[in-house]
Amino acid sequence: MAKRGINGAIMRAYGAQDHDAEVIRTHLISPGYLRVYFHSDTLLEDDIVAPAAALRFWFPDPQREDFEHQRGYTIVEGDATTGIFAIDFVLHEPSGPASSWAKTAQPGMTVKVTPFGSTRFDLPDHLPAGYLLIGDSASIPAINGILKTVPPEIPIELYLEEHLETDQLIPLVEHPRARVHWVPRQGEASLAASIESRDWSNWYVWATPESGSLKQLRARLKGEFGFPRSETHAQAYWYYGRAFGSNRSKAQPEVVPEDRTTIKPVASAAPVTEVSQGTWRSQAGTRLIAPLKSTLIIAGVAQVLITLIQLVPYVLLVELARLLLTGAESSALWTVGQWAIGVMVGGAILASLLIWWLHSIDARFSRDLRQRLLKKMSRLPLGWFNSHGSGRVKQLVQDDTLSLHFLVTHAVPDAVAAATAPIAVLIYLFVVDWRIALVLFVPVLAYIFGMAVMIAQSGSKTSQAMKWSEQMNVEAGAYIEGQPVIRIFGGAAASTFRTKLGQYIEFLRSWQQPMIGQKTFIDLVTRPGTFLFLISLMGTVLITTGAMSPIDILPFLFLGTTFGARLLGVGYGLSGLRAGLLAARNIQNTLDETELDTPPATNEDTQQSTAQGLVEFKEVNFSYRYGIPVLENINLTLRPGSVTALVGASGSGKSTLAALLARFYDVDSGAILINGKDIRTMSPDELYTHVGFVFQQTQLIQGTVRDNIALADPDASFERIEHAARAAQIHERIMRMPKGYDTDINADAALSGGEKQRLTIARALLANTPILVLDEATAFADPESEYLVQQALNKLIAGRTVVVIAHRLHTITSVDNIVVLDQGKIAESGTHGELLQADGRYRQLWNANQDHREHHS
Repeated sequence: MAKRGINGAIMRAYGAQDHDAEVIRTHLISPGYLRVYFHSDTLLEDDIVAPAAALRFWFPDPQREDFEHQRGYTIVEGDATTGIFAIDFVLHEPSGPASSWAKTAQPGMTVKVTPFGSTRFDLPDHLPAGYLLIGDSASIPAINGILKTVPPEIPIELYLEEHLETDQLIPLVEHPRARVHWVPRQGEASLAASIESRDWSNWYVWATPESGSLKQLRARLKGEFGFPRSETHAQAYWYYGRAFGSNRSKAQPEVVPEDRTTIKPVASAAPVTEVSQGTWRSQAGTRLIAPLKSTLIIAGVAQVLITLIQLVPYVLLVELARLLLTGAESSALWTVGQWAIGVMVGGAILASLLIWWLHSIDARFSRDLRQRLLKKMSRLPLGWFNSHGSGRVKQLVQDDTLSLHFLVTHAVPDAVAAATAPIAVLIYLFVVDWRIALVLFVPVLAYIFGMAVMIAQSGSKTSQAMKWSEQMNVEAGAYIEGQPVIRIFGGAAASTFRTKLGQYIEFLRSWQQPMIGQKTFIDLVTRPGTFLFLISLMGTVLITTGAMSPIDILPFLFLGTTFGARLLGVGYGLSGLRAGLLAARNIQNTLDETELDTPPATNEDTQQSTAQGLVEFKEVNFSYRYGIPVLENINLTLRPGSVTALVGASGSGKSTLAALLARFYDVDSGAILINGKDIRTMSPDELYTHVGFVFQQTQLIQGTVRDNIALADPDASFERIEHAARAAQIHERIMRMPKGYDTDINADAALSGGEKQRLTIARALLANTPILVLDEATAFADPESEYLVQQALNKLIAGRTVVVIAHRLHTITSVDNIVVLDQGKIAESGTHGELLQADGRYRQLWNANQDHREHHS
């Protein structure tokens, strides 16, 4: 076995394990760029295949067989079921151990591989405005993994440092919005200088070139562009002029000069244009709590003083014991005892006053913040709520505001106290006797080491656990909501939930079970008994040898035994700070969302058409993300009393077009007019007296049946409510409910999907809006309910301007006009017969729809 040295010993201590990987084939992708395929029975069992994830290889030294060199390589491909994975090698000259090994790699050869400490690329819940990727030939495998992962609508700027002319022959994964910049190396500063001077607000940077270039990049990314740490991944993949990787048995890597004769270093980089630093959503929390900055600083300083005051009684107790043992007079004993009690009471009073002061400040801050948040939500477009979902909104309004309360009132004092107390105690104990104080470092270092091992072993599983938790919340909600269907029709949905739950439990088991030893170790080293044992052991030795006075052990017994608990308190305090800052970021980002403005109407707007229900789309353009058009140049007129169907493939823009009419979002350019008036000049109340909705997914509120029908007109008489219910074919079902129209939804009434749909139709009938948006309301109804829903819809659409988002084409053959959307544009329009005769896009959709119906009939 080759020598492992200190690096190998440390990695083994952290739980790293070697696996045997066998070469099965090689493929030269481009000059100097070799892909090697390996097989391992055990390596991929640890769920290590991910974009930009790397493995540590141990390559034999070409000259000395008993030495190994470490080198990290990105996983290009990987299949856990077969155990096959691929690695790309840059074959540089002169060859280091890795290149030498790769050049001679043949099927059947084996190498030791360690999956340890890898950084992987994961998409966040809230995608950045774009990705700035920076690297060179060595980091192309990781960058290709990122290019595969980033959604096609996200822009990417890719800067690659060119070291050899053949670098540009290395294939890059295509991305529709990626711009590639090859930068010939002219020194360490040339790559950093090539980055475009612009506003990089809300972009994420992944920088993995060689070390010298990275150093220059860090300075410019942070100093000039203002990239925050949370939006930056900066890691040197190699060192220019040095061997790739280090010797496993030595502390320092061997220097192997590389042949870079085509590169001519320059003294300095070209001057760059100054740009203002950008702003990032990840930094929004600091803006929210900026008014409290001075308060939190004062609270932190005050807590330091209070913590020190609260430690004074322990010192006085030691002095009291010293006086007792030396036979001091009772007056001296009383004086020290009274001081101890007085300081203890004073510390408690000061701590209470600090908490009371912070709570009073938080009460005012929270009141103003909740008012701002609720006011903001009343002005946000409805599309914002659709994209965020009820769970996210609940977390924002309830959980995040609670975390923010904890941040203002408790997190800073707790974190400061947790950090101050151990430091102060340690300093005091060192003054008393440095030898026993030094022994206390043993469990502290053991705790730090144990936590580092657990963090290293967890790797990406921490972020995976958060995603699993969110997914299981959704699964559990769907499972509970679907209980009536599950109990009646059996276990398909239930088995899905059980499967997911089983997978989640297995994930937690595979993650936590191997760390039982480390958790037990950490628990033991931080227990008071551990510190007491060390103090007693060392103290006994020192006292019996006369090297220490017996009285000097008292401070260690009073304060030293609590050191472990105080150490754990640091983690809890910092956790509270992190949770509070994350909540502040979420709230401030919501407050920064774009509102629906209602500008004053122009003279042209106020001259409304006499024809009620007229809808006009004029040169409408819209995009969810800047530069990614969803709708382009839409010109469409909906005549009063007509029915218009919007059809098209998934993603063609039909739902978005209907959502714009309901002003779920505002158009980027152009205008939507109702009766000649721009809807952006209408207040929400005015707009929704003109436009009503019936969606596939029914939206009912918690309340009575009467409340749900009269939602748009709370003052409606019972006669009008009943008339709407009868027209919607739901009156008889309501009367069979325990309390009729006063029955509580979700409590006393178990409604089917079709019954809920008819209830929403009754609501729309009562609202009596001249314009209706229908998202094929019968799509999820059973045959009997579909007939009743269709009868209700026939009464609802009579005499109104109707927009139907059509998914099943056979349901809209008799409408007045069919508008075919394709990639955000109007491809054609006309009646069913006209469009079939035109033999265009609609004919293709119709034929596909008919084939689907025949297949499922």
